[in-house]
Amino acid sequence: MSEEEIEETGTEIRDTDIVFDCPHCGHNLAIDYRGAGLQIECVNCGESVLVPIPDGMKIDDLDIEPGEILKQLFATRRNLQRAEKKVEALEEELRLMKERRDALLSVFEFAKVRLADLRTTYRQQVEGQERTVEALERVVADIDSGLAASQADDEADAASV
Repeated sequence: MSEEEIEETGTEIRDTDIVFDCPHCGHNLAIDYRGAGLQIECVNCGESVLVPIPDGMKIDDLDIEPGEILKQLFATRRNLQRAEKKVEALEEELRLMKERRDALLSVFEFAKVRLADLRTTYRQQVEGQERTVEALERVVADIDSGLAASQADDEADAASV
Protein backbone atom coordinates (compact mmCIF):
# COMPACT_ATOMS: atom_id res chain seq x y z
CA MET A 1 0.00 0.00 0.00
CA SER A 2 1.31 3.42 -0.84
CA GLU A 3 1.71 6.13 1.78
CA GLU A 4 -1.22 8.02 0.20
CA GLU A 5 -3.50 4.99 0.59
CA ILE A 6 -2.41 4.56 4.21
CA GLU A 7 -3.22 8.20 4.89
CA GLU A 8 -6.62 7.95 3.14
CA THR A 9 -7.74 4.78 4.93
CA GLY A 10 -5.89 5.27 8.17
CA THR A 11 -4.61 1.72 7.80
CA GLU A 12 -1.03 0.76 8.22
CA ILE A 13 0.17 -2.57 6.87
CA ARG A 14 2.63 -4.38 9.11
CA ASP A 15 5.23 -6.87 7.95
CA THR A 16 3.31 -9.63 9.72
CA ASP A 17 0.02 -8.90 7.91
CA ILE A 18 -1.36 -11.10 5.14
CA VAL A 19 -2.41 -8.89 2.22
CA PHE A 20 -4.73 -10.36 -0.44
CA ASP A 21 -7.64 -9.46 -2.73
CA CYS A 22 -11.26 -10.52 -2.23
CA PRO A 23 -12.04 -13.14 -4.90
CA HIS A 24 -15.58 -11.74 -5.22
CA CYS A 25 -15.06 -7.99 -5.61
CA GLY A 26 -11.27 -7.58 -5.87
CA HIS A 27 -11.09 -5.30 -2.79
CA ASN A 28 -7.64 -5.27 -1.18
CA LEU A 29 -7.74 -6.88 2.28
CA ALA A 30 -5.15 -7.13 5.05
CA ILE A 31 -5.29 -9.26 8.18
CA ASP A 32 -2.90 -10.21 10.94
CA TYR A 33 -0.97 -13.41 10.19
CA ARG A 34 -2.93 -15.19 12.94
CA GLY A 35 -5.98 -15.00 10.65
CA ALA A 36 -4.38 -17.37 8.10
CA GLY A 37 -6.81 -20.11 7.06
CA LEU A 38 -9.86 -18.40 8.58
CA GLN A 39 -13.13 -17.53 6.86
CA ILE A 40 -13.84 -13.81 7.15
CA GLU A 41 -16.31 -11.42 5.58
CA CYS A 42 -15.02 -8.95 3.01
CA VAL A 43 -15.41 -5.42 4.37
CA ASN A 44 -16.39 -4.23 0.90
CA CYS A 45 -18.89 -6.80 -0.44
CA GLY A 46 -19.75 -8.83 2.68
CA GLU A 47 -18.98 -12.15 0.98
CA SER A 48 -17.24 -14.92 2.89
CA VAL A 49 -13.53 -15.08 2.05
CA LEU A 50 -10.88 -17.64 3.02
CA VAL A 51 -7.73 -15.94 4.26
CA PRO A 52 -4.82 -17.49 2.35
CA ILE A 53 -2.00 -19.21 4.19
CA PRO A 54 1.31 -17.69 3.06
CA ASP A 55 3.79 -19.99 1.35
CA GLY A 56 5.99 -21.82 3.83
CA MET A 57 3.65 -21.13 6.75
CA LYS A 58 1.76 -23.88 8.56
CA ILE A 59 -1.24 -23.46 10.79
CA ASP A 60 0.83 -25.08 13.57
CA ASP A 61 3.25 -22.14 13.32
CA LEU A 62 0.64 -19.76 14.71
CA ASP A 63 0.91 -18.77 18.32
CA ILE A 64 -2.81 -18.64 18.97
CA GLU A 65 -4.12 -18.97 22.50
CA PRO A 66 -7.00 -21.42 23.19
CA GLY A 67 -9.40 -18.51 23.82
CA GLU A 68 -8.54 -17.01 20.44
CA ILE A 69 -9.08 -20.38 18.75
CA LEU A 70 -12.50 -20.60 20.41
CA LYS A 71 -13.38 -17.07 19.19
CA GLN A 72 -12.31 -18.02 15.68
CA LEU A 73 -14.37 -21.21 15.87
CA PHE A 74 -17.45 -19.25 16.87
CA ALA A 75 -16.82 -16.72 14.11
CA THR A 76 -16.46 -19.55 11.61
CA ARG A 77 -19.74 -21.08 12.83
CA ARG A 78 -21.50 -17.72 12.44
CA ASN A 79 -20.12 -17.41 8.92
CA LEU A 80 -21.36 -20.94 8.19
CA GLN A 81 -24.84 -20.10 9.50
CA ARG A 82 -24.93 -16.94 7.36
CA ALA A 83 -23.78 -18.92 4.34
CA GLU A 84 -26.45 -21.59 4.96
CA LYS A 85 -29.13 -18.89 5.23
CA LYS A 86 -27.90 -17.33 2.02
CA VAL A 87 -28.03 -20.74 0.31
CA GLU A 88 -31.62 -21.19 1.53
CA ALA A 89 -32.56 -17.74 0.25
CA LEU A 90 -30.93 -18.43 -3.13
CA GLU A 91 -32.68 -21.80 -3.37
CA GLU A 92 -36.01 -20.10 -2.67
CA GLU A 93 -35.23 -17.44 -5.27
CA LEU A 94 -34.36 -20.19 -7.75
CA ARG A 95 -37.63 -21.99 -6.99
CA LEU A 96 -39.61 -18.79 -7.56
CA MET A 97 -37.71 -18.11 -10.79
CA LYS A 98 -38.52 -21.62 -12.03
CA GLU A 99 -42.19 -21.07 -11.24
CA ARG A 100 -42.10 -17.78 -13.11
CA ARG A 101 -40.32 -19.43 -16.05
CA ASP A 102 -42.97 -22.18 -16.15
CA ALA A 103 -45.75 -19.60 -16.08
CA LEU A 104 -44.10 -17.63 -18.88
CA LEU A 105 -43.66 -20.78 -20.95
CA SER A 106 -47.36 -21.52 -20.49
CA VAL A 107 -48.27 -18.00 -21.63
CA PHE A 108 -45.89 -18.37 -24.58
CA GLU A 109 -47.49 -21.67 -25.65
CA PHE A 110 -50.96 -20.12 -25.38
CA ALA A 111 -49.79 -17.14 -27.46
CA LYS A 112 -48.39 -19.47 -30.14
CA VAL A 113 -51.73 -21.31 -30.41
CA ARG A 114 -53.65 -18.03 -30.48
CA LEU A 115 -51.33 -16.65 -33.15
CA ALA A 116 -51.87 -19.74 -35.29
CA ASP A 117 -55.65 -19.25 -34.90
CA LEU A 118 -55.35 -15.60 -35.89
CA ARG A 119 -53.27 -16.49 -38.95
CA THR A 120 -55.94 -18.99 -40.05
CA THR A 121 -58.69 -16.42 -39.52
CA TYR A 122 -56.70 -13.79 -41.42
CA ARG A 123 -56.11 -16.15 -44.36
CA GLN A 124 -59.82 -17.01 -44.45
CA GLN A 125 -60.70 -13.30 -44.46
CA VAL A 126 -58.23 -12.61 -47.27
CA GLU A 127 -59.61 -15.51 -49.31
CA GLY A 128 -63.17 -14.23 -48.69
CA GLN A 129 -62.15 -10.75 -49.80
CA GLU A 130 -60.51 -12.17 -52.94
CA ARG A 131 -63.72 -14.09 -53.79
CA THR A 132 -65.76 -10.92 -53.19
CA VAL A 133 -63.47 -8.90 -55.49
CA GLU A 134 -63.75 -11.60 -58.20
CA ALA A 135 -67.56 -11.59 -57.92
CA LEU A 136 -67.66 -7.79 -58.10
CA GLU A 137 -65.39 -7.83 -61.14
CA ARG A 138 -67.78 -10.30 -62.83
CA VAL A 139 -70.77 -8.08 -61.97
CA VAL A 140 -68.96 -5.02 -63.32
CA ALA A 141 -68.04 -6.95 -66.49
CA ASP A 142 -71.69 -8.09 -66.89
CA ILE A 143 -72.91 -4.52 -66.40
CA ASP A 144 -70.32 -3.21 -68.86
CA SER A 145 -71.31 -5.82 -71.48
CA GLY A 146 -75.01 -5.10 -70.82
CA LEU A 147 -74.43 -1.37 -71.25
CA ALA A 148 -72.41 -1.98 -74.40
CA ALA A 149 -75.20 -4.16 -75.83
CA SER A 150 -77.83 -1.58 -74.87
CA GLN A 151 -75.79 1.20 -76.42
CA ALA A 152 -75.38 -0.83 -79.62
CA ASP A 153 -79.16 -1.43 -79.73
CA ASP A 154 -79.76 2.30 -79.24
CA GLU A 155 -77.37 3.14 -82.05
CA ALA A 156 -78.98 0.56 -84.30
CA ASP A 157 -82.43 1.97 -83.50
CA ALA A 158 -81.20 5.50 -84.17
CA ALA A 159 -79.67 4.46 -87.48
CA SER A 160 -82.88 2.82 -88.61
CA VAL A 161 -84.93 5.88 -87.96
